[in-house]
Amino acid sequence: MRGQTLTSAVLIMCLLVSSCTSLKVVQISDNITSDIHAGDRVKIVTKDGRDVEFKVVSVTSEGVTGDNQQVIRFSDVAKLEKEEVSVLKTAGLAGAIVLGLFAVLFIIAAVAIAAG
Repeated sequence: MRGQTLTSAVLIMCLLVSSCTSLKVVQISDNITSDIHAGDRVKIVTKDGRDVEFKVVSVTSEGVTGDNQQVIRFSDVAKLEKEEVSVLKTAGLAGAIVLGLFAVLFIIAAVAIAAG
């Protein structure tokens, strides 16, 4: 029983540490360098229809360089999305996990009392 509790606790911690993300559209403008930073994950659709996803290594006023060594000029971008942590999704996941844990513990206690 103690091993199952420990396993459950580790699983819950792993799920809580992982967070839910969503993509936020970034407007291409003169101040684009204040919205995109090294380390950000981005999804870019170019004007010629290519889809590119990468982790940003550097940003200049001309474009963005990814960890795949690809450079995309802002003048070639049709759509740029930045991955961001969604606080609501993450909180919802954490709440659902906690409620699920309480439900499991309640069922275990009810079975133990009935068998008792």
